[in-house]
Amino acid sequence: MRAWSLFVVFAFAIPGFGQSPQRVEVPLTFKEFQTVNEMIVLSLGGIVSLLSERLPRGYSPLPGTVKPQFFELPHEAGTLVGLIALSSPKAKAYDRIWVDWNRDKKFTGDEKLMGTVSARGKEKFVVFGPFERSVGDAKIEGYLIVHDDDHIHLIPKGYYEGEAKLNGQTVKVGLVDGNINGVLGERMVAGQGHFGSESDVFLVDLNGDGTFLSTEEAMEIAVYSGEVYYLTNLVQLPDRNFYRVKVAEDCSRLWLERDLSPKGKVKAACKEFFLGLIGQEGAMLVRGQQNELLLPVGSYQAHWLAFVERDEKGRPWLALLTFAPQPHKFRVVGDKTTELPFGPPFKLVMDVERSGRRFEFSLSLEDKAGNSVDAVFTPDLKRPPEPVLVISDAKGKTVKTEKFHYG
Repeated sequence: MRAWSLFVVFAFAIPGFGQSPQRVEVPLTFKEFQTVNEMIVLSLGGIVSLLSERLPRGYSPLPGTVKPQFFELPHEAGTLVGLIALSSPKAKAYDRIWVDWNRDKKFTGDEKLMGTVSARGKEKFVVFGPFERSVGDAKIEGYLIVHDDDHIHLIPKGYYEGEAKLNGQTVKVGLVDGNINGVLGERMVAGQGHFGSESDVFLVDLNGDGTFLSTEEAMEIAVYSGEVYYLTNLVQLPDRNFYRVKVAEDCSRLWLERDLSPKGKVKAACKEFFLGLIGQEGAMLVRGQQNELLLPVGSYQAHWLAFVERDEKGRPWLALLTFAPQPHKFRVVGDKTTELPFGPPFKLVMDVERSGRRFEFSLSLEDKAGNSVDAVFTPDLKRPPEPVLVISDAKGKTVKTEKFHYG
């Protein structure tokens, strides 16, 4: 599976309570997803299950289905068991699906949906829905999306968005019911991993372009660019301040409550960067600019770094580092600056292994602390051209040219 693989103010409840510099009310409007890319990226994949040829326990094969595969989607209302199949032996996509909505361990005609095939580059999607179904006392509204014939997503129908007024600046924000349970505003809790959270998704237009993603943005890039992330206890907005998010039960509005706890300065070697952290408030996604950021005082673990370098045309290049198997630990205090030891400059490291007359060359990119750089993306969100190894003899004559391949 291609894992959509990585963070009380009582006045809220008082009707008519006024705005203040520390508290901002944001009316919300529901927007339906328009493209497959929006569905996958803005929901961070929703709820995901692998497909398997193995029949789920207690179920019988459905006669007449072609090359069936089965899934079990873990939903709050109960596991959703289903099967997908080809419409004919010559079909090129799984465009039929049955879901055991009533949990009677049978797949019946009224539980069948027809799919629409879509493609993005080399990736293939089959979209089923939108639909509205009941599972016990719960109502589920959304889409099912089969991705590359090996896993399936359960996605909500859309997202909520609004505009926040922060220090004279209008900032577009939004929320997605990421676990598709009809409750908006559920936060990522301690112990949940990135791309595996059961929380909702928080959206913020950091760069002011009016959207939460570019048209071809991959989910990993959307996360590392800071505009799409799981809802955490503290969210950072473009004014660099941290806020707590509270959502009305009817999803008509949200409130942003500014965090006024003491802050300390953190400096990094890169001018523009994003850090995935675990702190005393749980998971956090933070953005640094001009080589620094302000963080609430306390202890942190850095799990990943995304650093942005702009070329001569001002276009952003993105480099990703993950700190594994052990996260980098640091502490922020109010009376001095904390220097982060990782980040650029980067260096290329070549290893050579010999086995008899055979030589194997491997090339890696490391930061100044020796951490492996996982990926580099161009402004077009593509990998740079693969490096080329040129072997010359003592006279400078080229005897072998070979490309390195991303692995």
